[in-house]
Amino acid sequence: MAVATVLLPLVAGCGGGDDDANPGAKGTQATAGQQGGSKSADRGSGDFPDRGVIVTASCSVPASNPASVTVTGWDPTTWERTVSRTFTVPAEAVVAEADDVASPLVELCADNFPGVSTSEEGPRAVAATRLRQLFDKDFSRMAVVLIDRETEATGVGYVDSSGKLTRLSGEQSEDFGDTPKEENAVFAQDGSAVWFTETDSSDDVRIASRSVAGDHAVTEQAGGDGGYMDGANLALAGDPVRGLFGKEVRISPGGRKATAFITWRGYSVVDAPQRSALFKADGVKSTGIPLDADCYPYGWVDDVTVLCGPRRDEAKDPKRKNSFWTLDTSRLDGTADLPKGALGDPIIPATDRKNTVRAISPDGKQLIFASLQGTRLEFFVSAIAPGATPKKISAGGADRALSVGDVLEWR
Repeated sequence: MAVATVLLPLVAGCGGGDDDANPGAKGTQATAGQQGGSKSADRGSGDFPDRGVIVTASCSVPASNPASVTVTGWDPTTWERTVSRTFTVPAEAVVAEADDVASPLVELCADNFPGVSTSEEGPRAVAATRLRQLFDKDFSRMAVVLIDRETEATGVGYVDSSGKLTRLSGEQSEDFGDTPKEENAVFAQDGSAVWFTETDSSDDVRIASRSVAGDHAVTEQAGGDGGYMDGANLALAGDPVRGLFGKEVRISPGGRKATAFITWRGYSVVDAPQRSALFKADGVKSTGIPLDADCYPYGWVDDVTVLCGPRRDEAKDPKRKNSFWTLDTSRLDGTADLPKGALGDPIIPATDRKNTVRAISPDGKQLIFASLQGTRLEFFVSAIAPGATPKKISAGGADRALSVGDVLEWR
């Protein structure tokens, strides 16, 4: 991954709940009822830079027009738009929870329907891996789950920024059998295939991919019992690519490890297997994050270090209230006790503000976070180091970039 050469002063100057009952409380904070993108942006023109850009995605679901997704690149030194593309969501694509079909697009568009009020929790946390993987590397195509409203059969495909829909699933068989149920469509970053899951009537899950080439060939990758996997999603890791089906999966930069919420175990660090797999307590090698770490994993600083925030609304340690810290996963030994030296000291001072990580720099040295004080929302940049002093981002463009939708990538 390319490393953005952005210096902290330049950026700054220019600019929960019970583990088993409420996974993702910090990761699903929503900014609702707002539309991203702008008609003045260079829609569809130019390429997304390989480095020095923060990429955001926002969804608009008007009352009478087709839903659309706008992906925008922002210069993190000036907070000006560098490029923007808008994808028109096909009418047959799954975009709402009401369809009861799993798709990252549903999460991206959550709370953007007319009449939905803005959350008091502030912007969403930095996006989980699956949201980034809605798109290929160049953000030229977006994966979608398609539904037949009559039979409720689902398949996969993709749409490009011109609005062209390509179906990758074949027509439903005329044979008497189960209704096809393909979900969780994500893109291989090289653009070669769309990956998905398929669940049968026995609750068995199959992880597979469909080539975007003319033959749309299907390659089955793995499968298993999908019991206790409600709320799981698909993310891709490594080279060769494999699919990892789990809850709140965040892949490390090198693709060898991941954090995930595993039922009966809570937030855990998983060694990414060499083949596609279901992230279950009895299905993969994982190490639970000790409760003493009080860690909700926002993402990876490097291949062994996780950036944490309080797992619950109130941190156990008053010095960590609404702060962030790091966890050295290489020190975890599988016991319930937190190993000495595994937990870093607080990064920002403890406050009564509600703080949410919005982006982690590609070199793992900086973070951008949203800070909600009453109803006032501000954005700060901080070094990822104990005792850092946050610096407010004053550029007006930062508000447009960071207050709506999801931050997909800082590269």
